[in-house]
Amino acid sequence: MLDVQRHRGNPCLQEVIFTRKLIWVHMIAGAAVIALLLFHELFGWFGAALGWYLVTLGAMVGFMNEFRWCQWLLAALFAVIAGTGIYFTNNVFPSLVPPKAPLVPHSLLPIWVGMTNLTYGVGCLLTLFSSKVRRAGQVGFTLW
Repeated sequence: MLDVQRHRGNPCLQEVIFTRKLIWVHMIAGAAVIALLLFHELFGWFGAALGWYLVTLGAMVGFMNEFRWCQWLLAALFAVIAGTGIYFTNNVFPSLVPPKAPLVPHSLLPIWVGMTNLTYGVGCLLTLFSSKVRRAGQVGFTLW
């Protein structure tokens, strides 16, 4: 049984390596977004981002276990966070009153939110349209 798990995903090794990198970028970027929202003292947005991140982790596990619909769900969740970031930058940020002494200055918000939007937009497109990601999801894989 352990041999089967160790060699899982070997038929499409390059595709699996590419998809692992995509998943790791999501895990790191999502955690960074959550931490930055907390450091900016935007607690409502922090809670929403934390809930979104937990749902994406569930979709990610399903995708790695060969559930095709989890690939679509993961892409949709990436699109949701990119759209929410655009909404935040255009509608919420201009009327935002920063606290007296936030840990991170509010002038950095548009910069990192914009970079996150771009990252998750590209991640959404790769998850939907990349043949490497599709093949990796069909054979199943682990993160290491």
